[in-house]
Amino acid sequence: MIWSVITAIASIISTIAFVLTALYVRAELKQMDRSRFLQVTSDLFATWQSREFMDAQLWLLHRLQEATWAEFVEKHRGDAGEAAFHRVGSFYDRVGTLVRLGFVDEKEILSTIGAYAIAVWQKIEPLIKEARRIENSVLFDDFERLLPACYECYVPALGEGAKVTPFSIAQPAERISIDALQKRLRRGDKLTLLDVRNAQQFAQTPATLPNAVHLTLGELPGRVQELPRDREVVAYCA
Repeated sequence: MIWSVITAIASIISTIAFVLTALYVRAELKQMDRSRFLQVTSDLFATWQSREFMDAQLWLLHRLQEATWAEFVEKHRGDAGEAAFHRVGSFYDRVGTLVRLGFVDEKEILSTIGAYAIAVWQKIEPLIKEARRIENSVLFDDFERLLPACYECYVPALGEGAKVTPFSIAQPAERISIDALQKRLRRGDKLTLLDVRNAQQFAQTPATLPNAVHLTLGELPGRVQELPRDREVVAYCA
């Protein structure tokens, strides 16, 4: 009888020890993940904020003139232009690889670098596409895979794949006809109708389209976070 009690107590102690060990290991793993995340993101931001990287990125954004790979190679092969192209493109490609492998949470980093990634890609995309056919078929492929998340982070109200021009006040706006809008609504597309009439116009005719949200253009910058992030926004003012 005594041995049975002792055995039972020993089993309980072993179970408690096992649970405590499991909790300790879990806590240690979480700390390791946190430390790894901090180390990786710290290294990324150190590179991104360095003078050399910023100079290369600004050169691509504002001084690169060549629109084809052949022109680029003829003028910049072996000089600072080619170095800037590969320095900046490889950095964003590396970020894309880390995101793809789960080492970096895209939501934690793209709010800072997402807009620059879009701007750089839009500037060098023609060069990349040609270079893939001529020299490197997988050039900056993880950079390209990163772009949908960049767009979603930079302009969440417009949604994934939105057409934007970073750092430009005037953004391109796609128009949709009434017939096309009705067809999309009938087939159940996820759309947010945004009534942007001013206060006077709205007071004169307060009715809106079914389920539409009314925000004046003046209110929009401060309240854009109220719009759903998982659907396309269609704005109208008449």
